[in-house]
Amino acid sequence: MSDLTIAAVHRLFVRHQSAVRAFALALTSDFTAAEDVVQDTFLTVTAKAADFEPDTNFVAWACAIARLKVLENRRAAKRFSPAVVESLAASIPTAEIGPDLGQERLPLLLDCLKHLPPRARELIRLRYFLEQGPSEIATALGRSVGGVNTALLKARDALRDCMAAKLAANGTGATP
Repeated sequence: MSDLTIAAVHRLFVRHQSAVRAFALALTSDFTAAEDVVQDTFLTVTAKAADFEPDTNFVAWACAIARLKVLENRRAAKRFSPAVVESLAASIPTAEIGPDLGQERLPLLLDCLKHLPPRARELIRLRYFLEQGPSEIATALGRSVGGVNTALLKARDALRDCMAAKLAANGTGATP
């Protein structure tokens, strides 16, 4: 049992929530789903505050809880298999996630979005901000589902390349 109070764990969560949010966003690729995971993680962190050991890595502990929340959500939505979520989580080194990771990356991502061609930006908006599926987008835009998926892939690749360049220029060396 830990000597940490719930209030102390809350302060730690508030201090590191951008890192938890960045981790959840990396696993979900969906802003709304990531925010839901962060909220669920906060509730679980609160409920398990006594389990946290003060001299351990709070971000790693909270991200482990977030990973389980993503698994729960995916299982309920029947989207990604647990193996896929585990693979994604394993590819994100929580030891390298700092408290300012999300705060640093979000403005860079928004800047990268501005530099996308208008059609690609609209696809990203429809898919990730309005949470429309590829078939809904295809119907709305009069395109094929395959064409929408290909265009989304290219837009995500462009965003990833832009983020990698911006992170390298900032000296973080981290991959998006």
